[in-house]
Amino acid sequence: MRRLKLLLLIIVSWLVVTSLYAYYYVVTILALPEEYDAYARNWKFQLLAFSLVRLPYLVLALTIAIGAVCCLPLKNRGSDC
Repeated sequence: MRRLKLLLLIIVSWLVVTSLYAYYYVVTILALPEEYDAYARNWKFQLLAFSLVRLPYLVLALTIAIGAVCCLPLKNRGSDC
């Protein structure tokens, strides 16, 4: 049961951190001087760029964290994962 709670905590934390990071990424890009094309100055394009450039690394980090929780032994009896 401890492992399940830890996994849920990791996933929820990852979702919150990733959402805040995406917001910060888009707001920072949109706050730059207008030297970009018009299509690059909207939220949809910047979220697409975030999902293509940054999100794969964040998903990889989540996968590593979940794998570490499932593979490393905890100090309780039994295994939930």
